[in-house]
Amino acid sequence: MATLRAGRKRKPLTLRPLPERRRSVSAGWSLRFAIFAPVLALISLLAHYQGWVDTPTFFNLVASAVTIALVGLVLIIMALHSLWMRGTMGGRRAILALFLTAFTLAPFVLAGVGWVLRPHQADVSTDLIDPPLLEAEVRVTDDNPAAIVASRMRDGYPHLAGRRFKAPPEAIEETILTAAANQGWTLASRRGRIGADDELIFEFTYTIPVLAIPGSVVLRLTDEGDTSFIDMRARTDFVSHDLGWNARLIARYLDTLDFQLIGIVEA
Repeated sequence: MATLRAGRKRKPLTLRPLPERRRSVSAGWSLRFAIFAPVLALISLLAHYQGWVDTPTFFNLVASAVTIALVGLVLIIMALHSLWMRGTMGGRRAILALFLTAFTLAPFVLAGVGWVLRPHQADVSTDLIDPPLLEAEVRVTDDNPAAIVASRMRDGYPHLAGRRFKAPPEAIEETILTAAANQGWTLASRRGRIGADDELIFEFTYTIPVLAIPGSVVLRLTDEGDTSFIDMRARTDFVSHDLGWNARLIARYLDTLDFQLIGIVEA
């Protein structure tokens, strides 16, 4: 027992026990939410990539994961406030939960930045007046399906333009198909015949890496005699905003053609 010296006598010093620190309930629950959110997001991503769930269901699952992560973030703030103001236990759990929540929400924050900075569109074409049409759009009974498609398009990427090559279509057809295959696109249909039609239409399908969201690319090769002109259109399904993906897709493909067809590009 501790003693306190007073003059020549020693008096016993009674030490009061420190109040017991309570555990923070919000810290415990924030960690549970922070662990569950990325697990749900990763499982949803894997299930969609493997084709076990369709794309709309995948979006719902991802939205659920984001909601859980945001609820966990609120609980983290409550836990840190309780730690600071009341000295409750659970600081380590709250910090770990904060790290996991930041890891989960980081891709969505980046997507939000792209949503704000990029044009709000998911259908991009080098020709906004007479865009290349998908085979399904050609079968529309309307007299002018191209006008309907063009009316829905926006000039969000004015730098995108078609390419003219100093070669007939038969000279560059193989290069077009090879470059598309190297991009990971799958040829879905082909319309028109060389020598019989002025336009050849190639329709490809693609999926966005990791997310596996499907999309379509249409390439129109116009026979101009000694030259050929290429227009392109890329569209992502199930979304209204592609975060600039289709514009980059078209630009990268056309740059690839420019490189592979060096010497026959018309200035």
